[in-house]
Amino acid sequence: MIFKDNFSTISYAFALGVLWSASIAAITLWTIAEEKKSTLNLAKAEARAYFNKDQAVRLWATEHGRIYVPVTSNYPPDPNLAHIPERDIRTPSGIRLTLINPARIIRELDENFGHLYGVTGKVTSLTPLAVENTPDEWEKLALYRLALGEKEVIELTTIDGQEYLRLMQPLMVNAGCLLCHAGQDFTPGEPGGGIGIALPMQELRAQEATAIVSKTSILLILWLLGIASLIVGAWIIARQVAVRQRMLQRLQRSEKRKSAIVETALDAIVTIDEDDRILEFNPAAEKIFGYTAQEVMGERMAELIVPEPLRRQHYEGFQKHLQTNKATIIGTRIETTAMRADRTEFPVELSITRIDQKDTPLFTAYIRDITINREMAQQLMHQASHDYLTNLLNRHSFEQSLQSLLDSMGASSQHCLMYLDLDRFKLINDSCGHAAGDELLRQLAILLDDNTGDDAILGRLGGDEFGLVIKNRTPEAALQIGRKLLKEVQDFRFYWGNKIFSLGMSIGLVNITDAGQGVTDLLRLADAACYQAKEEGRNRIIVTNQFDGKILQLRRGEIDWITHIEAAFEQQRFVLYQQPIHRIGNGAKPPFVAMEILLRMRDPKGRMVTPDRFIPSAERYNSMAVIDRWVLRNTLRWLATHPHKERMPELTTINLSGASVVDPLFLDYVLEQLQLTSVPPGSICLEITETVAITNLSRARHFITELHGTGCLFALDDFGSGMSSYGYLKDLPVDFLKIDGQFVQDMDRDPISLAMVKSINEIGQLMGKQTIAEHVTSEATLALLAEIGVNYAQGYYLGEPTPLDDLY
Repeated sequence: MIFKDNFSTISYAFALGVLWSASIAAITLWTIAEEKKSTLNLAKAEARAYFNKDQAVRLWATEHGRIYVPVTSNYPPDPNLAHIPERDIRTPSGIRLTLINPARIIRELDENFGHLYGVTGKVTSLTPLAVENTPDEWEKLALYRLALGEKEVIELTTIDGQEYLRLMQPLMVNAGCLLCHAGQDFTPGEPGGGIGIALPMQELRAQEATAIVSKTSILLILWLLGIASLIVGAWIIARQVAVRQRMLQRLQRSEKRKSAIVETALDAIVTIDEDDRILEFNPAAEKIFGYTAQEVMGERMAELIVPEPLRRQHYEGFQKHLQTNKATIIGTRIETTAMRADRTEFPVELSITRIDQKDTPLFTAYIRDITINREMAQQLMHQASHDYLTNLLNRHSFEQSLQSLLDSMGASSQHCLMYLDLDRFKLINDSCGHAAGDELLRQLAILLDDNTGDDAILGRLGGDEFGLVIKNRTPEAALQIGRKLLKEVQDFRFYWGNKIFSLGMSIGLVNITDAGQGVTDLLRLADAACYQAKEEGRNRIIVTNQFDGKILQLRRGEIDWITHIEAAFEQQRFVLYQQPIHRIGNGAKPPFVAMEILLRMRDPKGRMVTPDRFIPSAERYNSMAVIDRWVLRNTLRWLATHPHKERMPELTTINLSGASVVDPLFLDYVLEQLQLTSVPPGSICLEITETVAITNLSRARHFITELHGTGCLFALDDFGSGMSSYGYLKDLPVDFLKIDGQFVQDMDRDPISLAMVKSINEIGQLMGKQTIAEHVTSEATLALLAEIGVNYAQGYYLGEPTPLDDLY
């Protein structure tokens, strides 16, 4: 709960951080855009100002009509003005003057003095008098646009690799212009050309960059302050949440202790006389039935708390007892139904005693409301048939449901089976841990359940694999459902911490048209089709029918693992590990008394490969007997060649597969190896899983009985994973029960898991078996196991798997 609340706090802080970051980013982008816009507006204003300056010079010059300058080498008479009679004049003092036009004045100002302000201006037209006024390409296009009616042409361009803002406005012809342009058919008041401005942007861009750096620096500081505030705030809130949760936990523990103390006083106690009239009604009865003692005193009990359908039976039994003095239910404990004041019925546990006072019989009923017990039993049954993580059907229940469907199939029935396997699930487990993987599976289970319909059968088959049965649908309809599931999973996003994951899913779909094949064959075929979907690129559906055996040949990946296994045998790359098993006692460090042998494989690069990678292929392709022989032989040889020392365990457990248990030759092999190595059989315990033992009960019983005769011990592994195991346990002469780790690891948090562990331990002890708890991961779990009387414990809290040679 603390983790969940802290996770929510972190999630909210993370969301606020993302929102804050997005806001600052948006403001930054807006600021940069505004600066660029401001720079462009400033450049346009400057360009128009320079245009107005040149326009003023030109208007001033044309207004005066004739402007003369002394003739020099730099200012010879303009041949373009030769048509003007007074182009050249001489002053009375003898100075020779020549006429210049406004375009030349502007050009001369830019050429000789433009360096003072860095902006060039130019008077130009499509029919210029002077070559110097000939328009360049940009100016020519601008003049065409002005001729078409545009009032201004302004653009950012590049000149000699530098950025410029270029502007051109029309040059309107007035009377003074006709002096120089008399022969060009210009009309006063109409455009005769244009004045172009080329404004360099370098300085303005430098100012823009300085402003952007300054403002974005301020925004960066604000962002950092905001993020720091969020982090500090989240940390403070998380601490407060943790303190509050600890207080709640202490309060809950206190309430549990109080409940345990008053538990025996929770039963309703009701006393009646021989006329069925109530004489005593305790506070617990008031609470359970909803009456006050004053309301019921002297009233008939049956009329108040016995449901109407049961009253006749109550009266008849009561009168029969009074007449014959023969006990019916007196002195026994039964379950029946009672009725509250609001007329609602509920289950109760009832025990009745009789006391005679002065020849007057009094009957006292002790009534316990067992509604919660019934709900607990239903929860236990639910947990036995459902996957503890996803709350979907577990593999056993899924297969039973599929078998029931096959058994009820008619001639026209048509169903579809899907095998669904997540893609890239291992990436999340490896990068974020198993807690993230578990949460992902929970979320995906909800997603799949929401998109399959109420009449579908959905279950978790193991790991990241799911099974789905679509009932009474055509293959086309089932295919549409499968495609919908693919899209839903593909669109799904899994958030863990600061990471976001997308997934895919591979699906094998089998059309079932009759019950010609069993559940195992159908699942194998669907699994093979799913495997082919992965081989063809993942995130797709492969469809087959129930009698298509060719697809099973496509399991090349598993065949490759068989090749790896064979190579590992040849190159001696199998390695034995061990994990300690401790006897549970009152001490803080229980003694190390046994060890379980575990198998590892080294790949060609020397990396360790865990059994979950290669054992499924070995099981599928019947290689487990070979592996079991190797493990047994090398374990016994190791024990025979290493003298017993204080740190060596008293007992060594070895896992056996179902293939070995049912193999008649394997029994002889075990006896042979025990004789060759001279290892005491009493120091060896062979482990077989609950599923193997129940599935092959007669052969398992024979195997265990024969080896028991030599002194070997036996353990039933993963006990509790199936409710049917209780019924078969008395037929299996095993010495130890290894309680399924899925209940042990959650027993300090889940009352259902705790109840399951208690139940398994009590049954085991009652049958003379010793119990071993797997997956012990904390001191709290170990303490609970000691409290309920489990004999041994094994798990990472007590010791992780290590190479067998490290013991010596």
